[in-house]
Amino acid sequence: FIVALATSVRADGDGEFVGFLNYARAVTDPLLFAALRATGTYALIVLPTQVVLGTALALVVHHRVKSPGVRALIYVMAIAPIVIPPVGTGVIARLIYAPDYGALNHLLQLAGLIQHEIPWLSNPTGAMLSVASVDIWQWTPFVYLVIFAGLQTVPHETIEAAQVDGASWWQQFWRIELHYLRPLLLLIVFLRLADVLRVFDHIFVLTGGGPGTATQLLSLHPYRVGFKFFNTGEAAALAILVMVGVSLLFTAVARLLPVERD
Repeated sequence: FIVALATSVRADGDGEFVGFLNYARAVTDPLLFAALRATGTYALIVLPTQVVLGTALALVVHHRVKSPGVRALIYVMAIAPIVIPPVGTGVIARLIYAPDYGALNHLLQLAGLIQHEIPWLSNPTGAMLSVASVDIWQWTPFVYLVIFAGLQTVPHETIEAAQVDGASWWQQFWRIELHYLRPLLLLIVFLRLADVLRVFDHIFVLTGGGPGTATQLLSLHPYRVGFKFFNTGEAAALAILVMVGVSLLFTAVARLLPVERD
């Protein structure tokens, strides 16, 4: 932090003290606003999808799957994507979405669904959906595991009383189970938002932030500024600004988390 702070107030090359000039350049750079838009779009795609899919899967397994062996198998399958390094997921995704040798285009052509290859990574919409799909695949199981564990804490007598009264599965979830899951859902959003703001590896491997700035998220923007355009002072200023902004954001979100009181 101290090195970044010292670098952010000095000019590139001669190291002359320039005060807040690098900060002014950072906040007026159009690429910063493009990175903010891309990050917001990415978050709006992955966060709701992961929460909905993970919660739905947890409800299905909790209510429909009674076999301990099957539950254990699903647990192992859910753990597997989480433990794969993000760089590995990016490489696998590139083998799937690549235009010339990608498995997805090949399978779609074999099924007769498309006649020509789709350039998944060459247009902004396709690239954003591609990188988002990797995040969804890898981290939806995390949501499932947390929600499934939370469902085990719901009192059985409360559920049985609701069933006796004729409550449907949706009424049980909406009026009873969701009450117990609400703190966990907020915690999931908190943790996943933190990951979204620092996601780097699989996007860098898959698209490098392209095409253009379509997938250049806030985590990739300082990297490009510092290592591609060699503006280390501006990159350091960006890092400081991002750190302060994220700290303020999570301070606000943390106030929403339940606190146990004696």
